Parts: sequence; C-alpha cells; structure tokens
Amino acid sequence: MRTETITRAIYTFEELSDRAKEKARDWYREGIDLAWSDESLESIKAFCEAHGARLTDWQVGPYCAYHYRTDATNANFRGLKLRDVNRDNMPTGYCLDCDLWMTFYDSFKKTGDALEAFRDALDAGFAAWQRDMEYQLSDEAVDESIQINGYEFTESGRLA
Repeated sequence: MRTETITRAIYTFEELSDRAKEKARDWYREGIDLAWSDESLESIKAFCEAHGARLTDWQVGPYCAYHYRTDATNANFRGLKLRDVNRDNMPTGYCLDCDLWMTFYDSFKKTGDALEAFRDALDAGFAAWQRDMEYQLSDEAVDESIQINGYEFTESGRLA
C-alpha cells in the first residue's frame, strides 16, 4: 500500500483572480433557488382575490418578458370608490403588497378606471418580482452570498 499526501491551496472568494471569480459565480448561479418567488406569487394572488379575480396564467423569469392573465372584468370593480381602497393594504405582509396596492390606489386616483388600475398594479407587481430575480443573480448579490456563506475555492474557482 502507498499513501500520498496531497496539498492544495484553498482561497476565499476575495482572493481569487477575476477569471476564477467568474467560474465561482457560475457555479453559484447554477445551483441557486431564487428566493421569495412563492411569497411574490402569494401576494399577487391575494391582490387578485381581494378584487374577486383569479390569476389564471403567469410566467415570470429574470431575463424574459413576464406575462399574466386574470379573469378580471369591469364587473369586479362595479361600485368601487377610491375611498374604499386602502393604499397601505398589506394582506400577506410581504413587501410586494406595497407595489400592488400603492400602484392600484395611485392609478385609480389618476384615471378613475379601476380595471386599468388593477392591470397597472399587476404590471408593477410582476415587474418588481422580475427585478428581484435579476438582482439575486447579479454579481453583487452572488458575491455577497458566496462571501457570507464562507465558501472556499481552488485557484481555478472550483468549490474546494
């Protein structure tokens, strides 16, 4: 039997070359589960439900156009007055509620058209969700996550 001792240098992310940092970022992005997607969807669905509507189809991703469909019509908003809308409503407690309800209120106040305001609010909600996904995949966010989690790498940027 033969025994070998192998010694290799281990680096923190900050110590890597720029090329090795790119490789480390690629590794991290391959395995990332984007955070807060369930909460974003829950917030959007709760907003729809508050207006008697359902989100029937949606697609959102970090680098593609989002789309959605609801069953909302003018009938969902018949008799609704601006004074009946709470701009600061937070039904799920998630921050996306703000994008939805504040946009709805402001658009309804500006246009007087609740269905248009509803659509404006959903656009704002989906756009905010998409921006959050893009940020989570940005170099800045990835670098921070790698450093906070204390990952270590070989000189080439592979996980040690």
